[in-house]
Amino acid sequence: MNLFQILLQSLKAKFTPIVTRFRYYFNPAYWLTLGIEAIRNFFTKVLNVRPRNKDDYYPMGRWLVSKRLCFAIVVVIGVLSVMYIYAVRSTLFPQRADGAVKTYSYNSVLLKFAKGMVRIKGKSGYLAYEGQVSDGSCNGTGTLMNPDGIVVYQGNFEKSMYEAMGTQYYQDGMLWYTGGFHENLHSGDGKLYRPNGTLEYAGQFAMDMKEGDGTLYDMSNNPVYTGRFSHDEILYSNLIGKTNTEVAAAYTGERKMYVSGMERVRFLPDIEAMTVEITDDESIDTDAKVDSVYVLKKAFKYGNHSCQTISSLTDVFGAPVYVGTSYATLPEALAINFLYDRRDLTLDGPVEMTENNVFTEYTEVEDYDREYEVYLHTYHRDGLIYTFVSNRGSDVFDFYFIHTESLSDVAN
Repeated sequence: MNLFQILLQSLKAKFTPIVTRFRYYFNPAYWLTLGIEAIRNFFTKVLNVRPRNKDDYYPMGRWLVSKRLCFAIVVVIGVLSVMYIYAVRSTLFPQRADGAVKTYSYNSVLLKFAKGMVRIKGKSGYLAYEGQVSDGSCNGTGTLMNPDGIVVYQGNFEKSMYEAMGTQYYQDGMLWYTGGFHENLHSGDGKLYRPNGTLEYAGQFAMDMKEGDGTLYDMSNNPVYTGRFSHDEILYSNLIGKTNTEVAAAYTGERKMYVSGMERVRFLPDIEAMTVEITDDESIDTDAKVDSVYVLKKAFKYGNHSCQTISSLTDVFGAPVYVGTSYATLPEALAINFLYDRRDLTLDGPVEMTENNVFTEYTEVEDYDREYEVYLHTYHRDGLIYTFVSNRGSDVFDFYFIHTESLSDVAN
């Protein structure tokens, strides 16, 4: 029995170190201690940057830099980079939202490599864009939102700009424009809406302006004028030479005719214009032709120029062919009286006039003050005469008219 106990104790003494070693191996604290010790030894060695011989240096010009110091700097930068990536992991590695659509911050590095449908958050965290991206830009169809969550554009994008077909909205969500775009600007066929939701214009655009054929609409969505536009303005000179039948086909808004002898002046208030018609027949229905067009605006557009003063007109026309005082003609007198109650004029009040209102849309002018003076600046360009009406000494004009009369008739 004593021999058996001795044998058992001998075996126990033999296997106890092995069992103890296995316990260490399966104890997390053992491995944690080993890891901490290894890290401590590693950093002790790395941070011991004092060089011992010339092989411990990197020559850099006239300077010698410790190799261990360089290695320590690289390690520190690496650790800081890992810590930064961990801190911004939600931005660099966005979680999926709504199935397969990923959400990125607007400044995410990975957004530059994304392709397909994504969501992009704006600077303050709101959802700014949902749609297709590629090559680091919005390319394809998508929807753009403002910080209030209101859609401001839906349609096609190219290089993060509105391109091809799309729909644009005002900041409050009301429809603004639908149609063609090029580099964020209205271009091609489209429809333009007022802030209150009514249709303003349908037709051709270029560089964000009405350009080409189109139709204007009134506040009730009724068409009032169909014709040519240039640089966001009706091409009023296009009315010259048209018959009253052709004008009636183009202009379907409110109108009123003033007649005095052989003179006929037709008001077209929805486009702020008057036409002067010439005919040899006294019948109202005769197909008279437009001889001149009066534009009842205090601004003149020609190409990229927008002129509101007499002095600025020289940039468009050069020197005037006539400047001086003249007695007001019937169309000028009608224009003055029409505008007098609607806005401030440089002229000295309305023109005395005797009228006979035969019908609602037809008035006979029996007489008017033929000695009422106006001051004219007249220019010639592209076969047309442009005359601007104002008071003497004023650099602001009240309205202008376009006609094809000979220059000798202008001052008469």
